[in-house]
Amino acid sequence: ARLLLGLAPDKKYLLAGSAGGMAHNKGEDLLPQLMGHLEVVAPGAIELLIFGRYQPAPTEQWPCKVHWLGSVRDDSVMATIYSAADVMIVPSRQDNLPNTAVEAQACGTPVAAFNLGGLPDIVEHEKSGWLAPPFEVEAMAKGVLWMLQDAERIAMLSSQSRALALERYSPAVVVQQYCKVYDEALRKGR
Repeated sequence: ARLLLGLAPDKKYLLAGSAGGMAHNKGEDLLPQLMGHLEVVAPGAIELLIFGRYQPAPTEQWPCKVHWLGSVRDDSVMATIYSAADVMIVPSRQDNLPNTAVEAQACGTPVAAFNLGGLPDIVEHEKSGWLAPPFEVEAMAKGVLWMLQDAERIAMLSSQSRALALERYSPAVVVQQYCKVYDEALRKGR
């Protein structure tokens, strides 16, 4: 995946983004703070990939190297991007059930997020990623480093992320859940 995107195979990459673009509710202002904390601890070791409808800030204004990927409308390209990242960052101030977190895990990419909204339904703390207390950027940075600093740990988190996504969100599972709801509704309507 990294070779396809022209990325170095030996770097650590974090991914952030939203199809509609990063915005205040998606933690646009918290992401540079997070990267600043990481840059202090691991100078030059971690780079950021960002996708979305618009570029949140010019790359020269970030405390780390940023790869702006732009708007992505092709599912296979998006899967390649998720697969190239070590960790998906979801710094949302509010979110219901963000597709980016589910999609990242389906590609085997663990997620670091704040413990709010629907994110605890997606991420199992220290099993498929890291949940930091809401808006505590330093705690999220600690979690990202915890994941990245151990090759066996990140491999385990990757495997468990994929397994959880398939267990909870695969088409077969979701269709079965819909069928159950429809069957119950039909029985009650009689």
